[in-house]
Amino acid sequence: MLLVFSLPALFAAWFFWRGWGHDPALAAATELVRRDGIAHQVLGEDIHVTGIESRNFAYAWGLFSENAYTVDLEGSLGSGTLDIHSHTGRSGVKIDTLRLTGPDGRRYDLMTHAILPSAPGTIDNSI
Repeated sequence: MLLVFSLPALFAAWFFWRGWGHDPALAAATELVRRDGIAHQVLGEDIHVTGIESRNFAYAWGLFSENAYTVDLEGSLGSGTLDIHSHTGRSGVKIDTLRLTGPDGRRYDLMTHAILPSAPGTIDNSI
């Protein structure tokens, strides 16, 4: 009985420890970031995931899954975070949103290659 109740906790612990590295949506998103010119300007070379801050997901057996991640990234110029929203359907994984926050707090939409407004409460020192 104890094993039945501990299985969800064990799975969650495995996912946050190592399992997130095998998620196809996360793998696709990190590969897109590694090839993105804006990400290279902001984070530098050798961009890699150093951790996961959060994950939210919805799943309907055999129909779809939706994922929302916030992951920590690091490159040769510094570290930042990446917000990823994706869904998986019958046609495979589709990345809906990739938003990068750089070391200086500036935010970028990597899907449209646009600079986003600063988050509320932050000071924008750009000219």
